[in-house]
Amino acid sequence: MKLKSLLLAAMLAAPFTAVMAEDLTPVVPLVGSPPLQSAGFGLTHVFSGEFWDTITFTPPVGPSLVDASLVTVGFTPAQDIDFIGATLNGNPLALFASPGGVFEAGGLLMAPASGVLTLVVHGWAGDMMMHKDTPITASYAGTINVTAVPEPETYGMMLGGLGVLAFLARRRKSS
Repeated sequence: MKLKSLLLAAMLAAPFTAVMAEDLTPVVPLVGSPPLQSAGFGLTHVFSGEFWDTITFTPPVGPSLVDASLVTVGFTPAQDIDFIGATLNGNPLALFASPGGVFEAGGLLMAPASGVLTLVVHGWAGDMMMHKDTPITASYAGTINVTAVPEPETYGMMLGGLGVLAFLARRRKSS
């Protein structure tokens, strides 16, 4: 009797096991040189399910302010991406969805960051009722913009230079 109950429980639980889409981990190069750098990226999932994508941007950056954006449009269940959460170096992106969930986007403005920039996107690819083996083509894209922030020593040197110029101008005026 116990074996029969266990088999029945296993059969009922099988359809509710976790469904995971493939996790993508691209490395995206930043274009430009400090103080301004940027990058664009796009990812496509081919299996339905939950995913955790980790996008790494290279090379590492010094003290900077970073803007980031995500966007997806899915008119059919096989093209749908639902963002659950996203962070850039631990800073959460603000996410929103249109009524009906056809359009979803996220953004982050002027977040302080330095070192290797890592964007982690957590979401669901395809319709939640699809099985893992269901082929889909659900995608999203994004951008990242990096603006280097001068270090305090730079400001000190600038103020020192202005002071020298003021001293020379005053000296010239008095002679």
